[in-house]
Amino acid sequence: MQLALSSAAAPNAGLHTLVQGALRHGLPVLELRAGDAHGFATPPESAADTTAALVRELTAAGIGVVGYSDTGSTNAASLASLARTLGSALFVDADAALPERMRRADCLRAAGAEAAIVVRGDAVLDDARIAAREGHALVWECDPQRTPIGELAPVLLAEYGASVRHVRLMGGGPEGVMHEGRGVGALMSRLALSGFAGSVILAPSSPRFHVVWATWLGRRAGTGCGSTAAGAAPIDLPVQRLTEVIA
Repeated sequence: MQLALSSAAAPNAGLHTLVQGALRHGLPVLELRAGDAHGFATPPESAADTTAALVRELTAAGIGVVGYSDTGSTNAASLASLARTLGSALFVDADAALPERMRRADCLRAAGAEAAIVVRGDAVLDDARIAAREGHALVWECDPQRTPIGELAPVLLAEYGASVRHVRLMGGGPEGVMHEGRGVGALMSRLALSGFAGSVILAPSSPRFHVVWATWLGRRAGTGCGSTAAGAAPIDLPVQRLTEVIA
């Protein structure tokens, strides 16, 4: 299990800011969202020099990209090309019904990309059951403010754990202190006990916290805010320490 940073934490920030923030907090990988200011465009060939420079920056920092979040508005072949450039999966995160997202994932896979469907909200178990039955990988977006994630995690992982490749935790990082008693510790314990090998992606719960996240990214980790690790290698932490990092 490794911790990741979503570009949603600072959607107006360039890649350098995201990379430096990730390094400060010991987060070895990023999730990039379409439309954020990280600089990656589709198709990558349309800005080859810029893309190459951005990839070099990631490589030099030892930071990887775990996923590129697709909103459904970009040509599948272009997205697949970008995913190959980044060495990442594509997260199907369109604001659409599950059947449409599944068709989108099928198109991306046909184009040669690894695709995972984002499931969230009250329908997460039903959506996970249907998508997993069709052989789709999943990204579980969990929000401790809206869902009893401590109760949901054992059921979801027991039934569909082989399909859940990543967990996007809304309100991690600097917001973590507001979610005490809302199941984050239980979630991390369950992930660790299940042998979860994917990424837990830290993301804001709302755009109104962007200033808080920008401040957090700009300072070095401290107690309850992140790892003090200087390197960017994947971090295998005990459950207690993982909970501290997320908080």
